[in-house]
Amino acid sequence: MAAGVAAAVRKARAARPGPATWFAVTVQAEPGELTGPDRPDALARLAETHEVRVTRAPGGRGSEIAVRAADGRTRQEVRAVKQLVETGEVLVVEGQPEGHRTMLGRAATPAFRHLTRRGPR
Repeated sequence: MAAGVAAAVRKARAARPGPATWFAVTVQAEPGELTGPDRPDALARLAETHEVRVTRAPGGRGSEIAVRAADGRTRQEVRAVKQLVETGEVLVVEGQPEGHRTMLGRAATPAFRHLTRRGPR
């Protein structure tokens, strides 16, 4: 009987949603520029699939964009929106040539990639 109760408690805990996690970035733009019909298309697409909150940043530092339940890919998209709003372009590092690697550089590449992997840690 006790094993049945314990199994029911575990099942109830597993069915309960965990605490909501938010990922937020501060953007050098007024909240009015990030809401309404004139908001950036990338932010509008993000809002279609996630809960997005745009508020005034503390200390008058622009706006804060917060996204609920953000995984690694969503965090990357939020950072891209920040770059787009602040600079007008999204900087991309992938696809650029590495140049000639030395013996030491080739040996260190797997460790470097492991340390700089994307997503939540």
